[in-house]
Amino acid sequence: MYRAMLVDDEYMILEGLKQLIPWEELGFTIVKTARSAKEALAYLETEKVNFILSDITMPEMSGLEMIEKIKGLDPTIAIMCLSGYQEFEYVREGMKLGIVDYLVKPVDRVELYEQIVQIRKLLDRNAQEKAVFRAQAVQRWVHDELNEAEFLTLIPEASLRKGPFTVLGIEAEDEVLGELIELLTTFEQMYYRKMDHRLICVWIGDISADERQQLSHYQTLAIGETVKDWENVYESYEKIMQKEQLARFYPDLLPTRSGFTSGSIDEEFSFLAFNKSLMIGDYQTIKKEVEHIFDEVTRKQLPPEDTKFIAFLMFNDLLRQFPAQIMEFYDEMIQHIRMSDTVYQLRELLEETLLALYHKKTKKPFSEVTQAIISLTKVRYKEELTLKLIADELHLNVVYIGQVFKKEMHLTFAQYLNQVRIKKAQELLLNSTQNINEISDAIGYNNTTYFSKMFKKLTGLAPKEFREQYASTYYEFVEG
Repeated sequence: MYRAMLVDDEYMILEGLKQLIPWEELGFTIVKTARSAKEALAYLETEKVNFILSDITMPEMSGLEMIEKIKGLDPTIAIMCLSGYQEFEYVREGMKLGIVDYLVKPVDRVELYEQIVQIRKLLDRNAQEKAVFRAQAVQRWVHDELNEAEFLTLIPEASLRKGPFTVLGIEAEDEVLGELIELLTTFEQMYYRKMDHRLICVWIGDISADERQQLSHYQTLAIGETVKDWENVYESYEKIMQKEQLARFYPDLLPTRSGFTSGSIDEEFSFLAFNKSLMIGDYQTIKKEVEHIFDEVTRKQLPPEDTKFIAFLMFNDLLRQFPAQIMEFYDEMIQHIRMSDTVYQLRELLEETLLALYHKKTKKPFSEVTQAIISLTKVRYKEELTLKLIADELHLNVVYIGQVFKKEMHLTFAQYLNQVRIKKAQELLLNSTQNINEISDAIGYNNTTYFSKMFKKLTGLAPKEFREQYASTYYEFVEG
């Protein structure tokens, strides 16, 4: 049902419009009747409607003024006006403001019915187009491919942009996914994508205990780590992927309260700081984050199965950041995690892994394709480099090399390019006197604000904070 509001300063006209046609039968629920433009605008400040039928001339504030303000609040609302025979100039101005149609008073029942049928078709078409755009944008969002302009278009409500954000993921039959979508709709969570028996949803806002309880009925639903900023949603999605990998390939490492549905370990532990420390690349900072996580594990007296799960997630974060080094002993490390019986063994295992990686020189060779992309990127990171440009130079299909690169590096090319640039920025911040503007230009970002935002997104620190914190002591964890 679409939500409709009727606006007219005459009570009898409002009542007549309500009774004139079968609104419910046509797919509309009249949620509000307003006697003035100010009353209508006050309602829209807290409530949402899809369609407004309004008189074009009213005291205090005209319908035209109201329409202009409504379009500023929500340009997606369809508006139709009522006018007198002498008010065509008002109607023409209304058309410029974006009204979809108008009716001349007194309103004819058949004409209103036909017009509302057309409005319904318009809203259906717009809703379908919006749903397709939203689904595609969610897919790009969780893969860290959404830019700020696209994000602002995707989420026009300023209050929702503040987050927090949590990614939910599930693989199931279409019938189950349909039920879950209905539940998400009742929770007013509309940012999801369903494709090939798989559903990914970016949940906006806190998940209440009652909502989590209802979600727990879907036993294979994985809930990612909650993040504060929209730019870090891909981190929450990465946790979903890690959990699904664990369930698929290493089910014995999956604890009973594994972060699937209720009782999520992610409610108690944040791995975001650990991920940022890996990008910062300072050995002492990384070691400190590992110690912090295991101190919390010890303090909470978690059972071994939960601690194994945490160790697995941390190890996979290391893999994502340092794939060449980690893949050399990935299977061996998983086996060690399996065999550990206590939190102390797991803690020692992670700390020994860090020590082994510290300044590790040997690397597992990548495929020729991936190595070529890496080599080109490290030399030409200052340029407007794209995967398409590299594919053309290598005379290879761009989709193919993108898939190969992602599989081996556990990153998209765009993510890797940003990492290369930010690592170079770190070098310049520590070893040169260049200011932020000069460094931004030197690494290929022509926008200093964007550079600072990207630097903080990946490291958790502003460039100036990084320089101040690590100017005197920086122990490079793994050489590039």
